[in-house]
Amino acid sequence: MSIGRRGFLRAGAGVGAAVALGAAGWATVPRIVRPGEPGLLLPSAAPLPRPFRAQLPIPPELAPVASDATTDHYEIIQRTAHLDILPGLRTQAWTYHGSFPGPTIRARSGRATSVRHRNELPHPTVVHLHGGHTPADSDGYPMDLILPVGATTAPRHNHGHGVATTTGALAHGERTYLYPNRQRAASLWYHDHRHGFTGPAVWFGLAGFHLIGDDIEDALPLPRGDRDIPLLISDRSFAADGSFAYPLIDPGLHTPGVTDPYMNGVLGDVVLVNGAPWPRLEVSPVRYRFRLLNASNARRYRLTLETPGSDFVQIGSDGGLLDRPIRHDHIDISPAERFDVIIDFAAYPPGTSVRLRNTLDTGPAADIMRFDVTGTLRYDDTTVPDRLAPMERLDPAAAVAERTFLFQLGPAGWSINGVPYEPGRALANPRLGTVEIWRFITDFHHPVHVHLDPFQVVSRNNRPPGPFDAGWKDTVDVRPAEVVEVAVRFTDYPGPFMLHCHNLEHEDMAMMADFVVT
Repeated sequence: MSIGRRGFLRAGAGVGAAVALGAAGWATVPRIVRPGEPGLLLPSAAPLPRPFRAQLPIPPELAPVASDATTDHYEIIQRTAHLDILPGLRTQAWTYHGSFPGPTIRARSGRATSVRHRNELPHPTVVHLHGGHTPADSDGYPMDLILPVGATTAPRHNHGHGVATTTGALAHGERTYLYPNRQRAASLWYHDHRHGFTGPAVWFGLAGFHLIGDDIEDALPLPRGDRDIPLLISDRSFAADGSFAYPLIDPGLHTPGVTDPYMNGVLGDVVLVNGAPWPRLEVSPVRYRFRLLNASNARRYRLTLETPGSDFVQIGSDGGLLDRPIRHDHIDISPAERFDVIIDFAAYPPGTSVRLRNTLDTGPAADIMRFDVTGTLRYDDTTVPDRLAPMERLDPAAAVAERTFLFQLGPAGWSINGVPYEPGRALANPRLGTVEIWRFITDFHHPVHVHLDPFQVVSRNNRPPGPFDAGWKDTVDVRPAEVVEVAVRFTDYPGPFMLHCHNLEHEDMAMMADFVVT
């Protein structure tokens, strides 16, 4: 892979850009340069909409087409759709079932979900249930393509990493994924996972929620129904005609990756929540549960509520409910992480507007959305109990192996342990049911994601876990020049699975590895 690395490194990891934003109601402001923060801003050519004009959309819930004694069966069509995102313009998106985000699947712990995906897009796809405890043949291995309807052969690609193209299990037109849901209640999401092209696929719209519930969660007096709201946060850039702008190195999608300046991640200047730019949500002065998902390709957020003294009460992480709630005055969330939080709007007088902000940025990316408190204070029958859900703790002393994974930019590009991704080459062979310590070491900022089972953070730089590391995690935010140790145990399903950076530009440019569970 030929990359202008010297210029990239001189630019401070590709961070920082100035862009005029007066049309959106912000002053012309340079993006604050913070060493180690990922990504480079791709300015939109379309006028940016004014914030807080659009109402927050709630992703539709998908109904099963059939159910039997053990399984609910769903069908999703992957197709292009023209969406109303920017005022007066239409945006062509790659979608699950015609919407962005795709429809939400509400599943039940211990009851299987079968999802048949039909690919009516003009290119192959792969579907990964992120956070799913899933057999290998349904996990969305990046070479297991669903070819477009009518296609008979997989396209030949130059992967650009010095690695021969390998084809996995091809499906012609459609594939059925089986998710046993043998796991705790948790906020999962599904997205495209095609080798080399995850970044553009997610950027153009292929992402949606998969929410699992269970009896333990149901027994808690938490907000539910229309006060249990998933929030998919993503940043995007737009061309003058309203289409998604993305700096593909090859617009024909034959060679993966982005142009050199964006190799450390693509940042958009429009923040979308559930597909709407800087939306607003009318809330009553009671408690709400929000399932926060960072579905951005590379952008990290530091989420705050602008009113002094406002707090988030965290009740869940990637792998489900915590054992006890944690109060935060801000939340750092990297790509693919999830935080379930409670916000109590009873603290605000009716008529108050409360902005959800991102203090890692200035200008448009400093705002996420706005909550408008309406109505009068009414009885709230919800609470946040001191104990939430029982949680097994893995014992690091019981580990049968320790493994180190070095995430770095080297002569071959983004790599793990010095080698770019090669399908079929395993960097680890853990055994079912055994605890291991995995050590992640980074150069730049890398959100590290492990498939199959969640893990527990043991330490950061030989110190205790950080404030946002609680509970079961499947993605951990590893900061520059940091060592994070996690305890992991794989259960139930042998076979090949994935370990990779979830900065999607890093992932597409070979920062992935296989591991094989035996």
